[in-house]
Amino acid sequence: MPRRRELRVDPACRIVWLKCTLVVAFCLGLALSAHLWIGPRTYPATPILGLLPTLDGIVAQALFAALFVLAGAIIVSSQPRPFIVAFLAIMALFCLLDQTRWQPWVYQYCFLLATLALFSWKRDDVDGRSRALNIARLVVASTYVWSGLQKLNLNFVDNEFPWIVEPITRLVPGLSEPLHLFAMAVPFVQAAFGIGLLTRRFRRVSLVMAVAMHVFILAMFGPAGHNWNEVIWPWTGAMAVFDIVLFADTDDVSARAIVWSDGNRAHVAAVVLFGAMPLLSFFNLWDSYLSSALYSGNLTEAQIYTSDAGKAGLPAAIARHLVHTSADTNVINMQRWAFEDLGVSPYPEARVFRSIARSVCGQMADRAQLVLIVKEERLFFSRPEIGYRCRDL
Repeated sequence: MPRRRELRVDPACRIVWLKCTLVVAFCLGLALSAHLWIGPRTYPATPILGLLPTLDGIVAQALFAALFVLAGAIIVSSQPRPFIVAFLAIMALFCLLDQTRWQPWVYQYCFLLATLALFSWKRDDVDGRSRALNIARLVVASTYVWSGLQKLNLNFVDNEFPWIVEPITRLVPGLSEPLHLFAMAVPFVQAAFGIGLLTRRFRRVSLVMAVAMHVFILAMFGPAGHNWNEVIWPWTGAMAVFDIVLFADTDDVSARAIVWSDGNRAHVAAVVLFGAMPLLSFFNLWDSYLSSALYSGNLTEAQIYTSDAGKAGLPAAIARHLVHTSADTNVINMQRWAFEDLGVSPYPEARVFRSIARSVCGQMADRAQLVLIVKEERLFFSRPEIGYRCRDL
């Protein structure tokens, strides 16, 4: 019986598929979160430095539109480096002016685009092409590993995962207990197939598991499920395509080639930022969204409390996000506010929540009427709820 002929995909073809998938998914994410970039919005911006100017109005709209023009140029050009650099320069400006824009998909996409910008795009640059693909493989595999490890907490098992699978358990209540037991295995399974993607021996089965996970996520978060957080739908689909483009039929690619940098600066940066730094997030020394912690049950949360008098002294655009919970008590849930106003999750860091509360304080008639409550969740050294009044911010 003749041996089955293996389908070999040209690395140059992989690069093109990676580029196109990345740019299309990025544009979809930007379009679905337009209020985050160009408003209108009531959720305050949190610039990296307080002295930085705001960017809004016609300037912001022009730069935002330029991103889509540049994206088209990146797709059609065989030498897209200058267009990628221009695209990333605009993104850097936007992100310097608001940390809420540091969404996990923005962070990953920007690094992958930067990797493609460092590739020469010459036909004979075989080493550069292989290096770019291996850096992308490292980024994707590391995302799975750390995303799994971030879920090693009871909040994920008891609350986050049961909510995720609610579309299933509503239809079949009898699956609640088996799925709860499966939640305990999820962190290990996800970390395992992330590691498996790096190896020749387990790459194929890990690829199947990774793609299946993304199909599952789309089913749970999509229109047939929760119909929630539309901005992550393109990212979820893109990750499945990344898996196939980067790992399918790659028996000739070793784990050492993916992980070991040979001194290349971009590869070293990927090892540091995606392979090593997320460990620091467990100790509250590195940001959660830069550490693959989305929907991990391991994120800092915050709420703003104010009295009826405080609510009456706020602008109507902000006051409408307050929920009356009890006598003389009104609450803004940061998660709900960000989703309603921007279409994305809040950036889950205490410094960002304090900055947002400080902005709200500046718009209050009586600053004594506000309290910010922050609960920092980490795998280690989680902090209990801390309250801040305007004078503490």
